[in-house]
Amino acid sequence: MVALSEQEYQLFQRYIAEKCGIALDESKAYLVESRLAKLLIDSQCDSFSELFALLESHSDANIETRVIDAITTNETYWFRDPGSWQMITTEWLPQKIAAMQARKNQKIRVWSAAASTGQEIYSLIILISEYLKNNHITAVTIDDFEFLATDISTNVLTIARRGYYDPITIMRGLKPDLRDAYFNREGTSWVLKEAYRKRVRFEPFNLQNSFMLLGKFDLVFCRNVLIYFTEALRSDVFKKTTQVLKPEGVLLIGAAEIYYSMDAYFQKNITSDGTYFTVKETTK
Repeated sequence: MVALSEQEYQLFQRYIAEKCGIALDESKAYLVESRLAKLLIDSQCDSFSELFALLESHSDANIETRVIDAITTNETYWFRDPGSWQMITTEWLPQKIAAMQARKNQKIRVWSAAASTGQEIYSLIILISEYLKNNHITAVTIDDFEFLATDISTNVLTIARRGYYDPITIMRGLKPDLRDAYFNREGTSWVLKEAYRKRVRFEPFNLQNSFMLLGKFDLVFCRNVLIYFTEALRSDVFKKTTQVLKPEGVLLIGAAEIYYSMDAYFQKNITSDGTYFTVKETTK
């Protein structure tokens, strides 16, 4: 296996920070080396310097995509962080449905900002569908919701759009009764039924870009992605999120995430079920 030198690591380190906003410290050198090893072979490069030169030349449009796909972490599973889902079920969803029933003139919009392979946004669709069914609500339907899911990795978005999950992935956080109700068995895999899959618009998106063209949202998931960003980019993401949240809109981050930079923009709301964030009055 070709070794990644310190100088070569610094080249990729700066490139990833510039393209993705991901801050890789010195301890991540082995991770970069191992994740780019296959790409090195596939590209017929003799060294990581040669691979970086190919990347910089823009002669192969797929190289940048493959480097980003290799470096970005895409760990996710069904109904991750139970408190978030409990809060949505007991507080956010009842409030939004009541408002919809009163006005009936505006869709509820949701954005999963680091969608990975789709489990987060699909979990929400399953949760909403179950809530409407179990509470015998017919005045509001799943058609009254719009779902946008984005990720910088086009590879994971392709997986998400297909909605196919292997036997291990389908088990991670998903109860068997929900699996049987919302998925079809195809060989050893499970595929989300098209009626639910087609409700999500999956788009490639870099969180370093402006959010303004995405529209306004009632709920934004930005969970377990900011931990990889520089502090400056985190602060920028929080500021831009305030611009796309509707009045009373909610931001959710990962249960274990703590960012002091968001205190300038968001009010932390702690409930018995879970924690969520709303835009501070001073920033509206």
